[in-house]
Amino acid sequence: MSTHDITIEQGASFSKTFTLKDDNDVVINVSADTFRGQVRKHHSSTTASADFILDATVNGTNGVVTWALTSTQTAAMPSGKLVYDVEWVKQNGDVTRILEGIVDSTPEVTR
Repeated sequence: MSTHDITIEQGASFSKTFTLKDDNDVVINVSADTFRGQVRKHHSSTTASADFILDATVNGTNGVVTWALTSTQTAAMPSGKLVYDVEWVKQNGDVTRILEGIVDSTPEVTR
């Protein structure tokens, strides 16, 4: 698992990629696996501020996963410090948290 803090601008599209590799630095084919992730105000919040769109279909054979939020999703998020994580759901049902961190959600002025 890796900790990585991110900045998300309210009202703007957000998109990043990450590549999964094994202990020998060899990419892992994740094209048949799924991923999930959420942003919340606090770890204990009962509702998510946003659900990431996670896609490994484009280049999952090379371990590449895209994670994104639409401009509509980011506009609906509160500004300030939030938390997030991303989980990898393998074909066999095992779940591994691969990313987590703080989201700095910057307020939108132009609407």
